[in-house]
Amino acid sequence: MTISIPSSLTRMCAAATLAAGLAMTLPMPLSAQETDVVARVNGKDITKDDLKMALEDIRESMPQMSKAQRRDYLVNYLTDLELVSGAAREAGLADEDEVKLRIDYLVKRALMEIYLSREAEKVATPEEAQKLYDQVIADIPPEDRVRARHILVETEDEAKEIKAELDAGKDFADIAKEKSKDPGSGAEGGDLGWFTKEQMVPEFAEAAFALDVGDVSEPVKSDFGWHIIKVEEKRDKPGFDEVEDQLYEMLVRQKQRDIIMGLRDEGTVERLDKPADDEQPSADDADDAGEGEPAAAEEKTSE
Repeated sequence: MTISIPSSLTRMCAAATLAAGLAMTLPMPLSAQETDVVARVNGKDITKDDLKMALEDIRESMPQMSKAQRRDYLVNYLTDLELVSGAAREAGLADEDEVKLRIDYLVKRALMEIYLSREAEKVATPEEAQKLYDQVIADIPPEDRVRARHILVETEDEAKEIKAELDAGKDFADIAKEKSKDPGSGAEGGDLGWFTKEQMVPEFAEAAFALDVGDVSEPVKSDFGWHIIKVEEKRDKPGFDEVEDQLYEMLVRQKQRDIIMGLRDEGTVERLDKPADDEQPSADDADDAGEGEPAAAEEKTSE
């Protein structure tokens, strides 16, 4: 089970509420105390660790910007967080039941996320990932795969000139970085990674899969322009390097599921409302799970 956090204004407000309540009750982590201070608001330090935490919290709601602009955005956000939460505290909001309830919920959620993450990391090791790969790969049917580079240009004459340079001994990756019009692969020396035939346009795929490892194609025309293709490797199943991230994610999710299901079995859980059945929700169903009276009360009044 992977826990997701919403990236909306509500989430940002929740973070501000949490900061307002916890600032008076929780000690500053040692790592934060030892980290460089980037700003100070009414005597309260804002550190690099604070920036990192804020980025994790609001990344999805942030606009596209440069690294320097992103840093300024986060510093301004944390500055506002300190100022507004301080004003809220002075207004007595931290003592309100609604705020205490929200703080309690957010603390529980944070504890759950950190606990599940740390416990899952213990099993997400290279050895376990390799073991899972060996289990999964055996059930995958063979399919030709190629790792290739390409150089994309606009005209056939340009492609022919590049082919002549390659035949004369120039490095493929160097020319790709210099002349390829593909913004994605050009900076990587034309490297396209691994792919199957179905993942490429037909003209490109036919040419690439007809080459032997180390061969360079003649100019190939597609809707994108003219390509020169070099095949680096071939295999018939995904390698560990292709699916490594997915393997670690699978290990993490499985461990998190195991933890949660184990705790459910060990704990005492009572449902006092009526659990949902298998029917699809209708347009009349309330969006809020807590809206209205409990189902049991509804049944009683309808008798």
